[in-house]
Amino acid sequence: MKVLLENLKSTQSSKILVAFFIVASAVFAVSGCEKGPAEKAGERIDQGVENAKEAYQEGVEEVQDEMDDHS
Repeated sequence: MKVLLENLKSTQSSKILVAFFIVASAVFAVSGCEKGPAEKAGERIDQGVENAKEAYQEGVEEVQDEMDDHS
C-alpha cells in the first residue's frame, strides 16, 4: 500500500510538472509575438534599404531612357 501511495504521488508530481511546462511554453510563445524596439528599428532599416534600391533602379531606367532618346 505504501508503494502504491508513493507511485501515486510521483504520478501527480509528473502531471504538475507537465502542466507547468505547457503553461510556460504558452507564455513564451505569446511573449514572442510582440515586436520590441530592435525589431521595429530593423524593419525601418529594411524599408529604407528597399526604398533606396527602388530609387536607384528608377534612376538607372531614366538614364537608359535618355540614352535611348539621344542615340
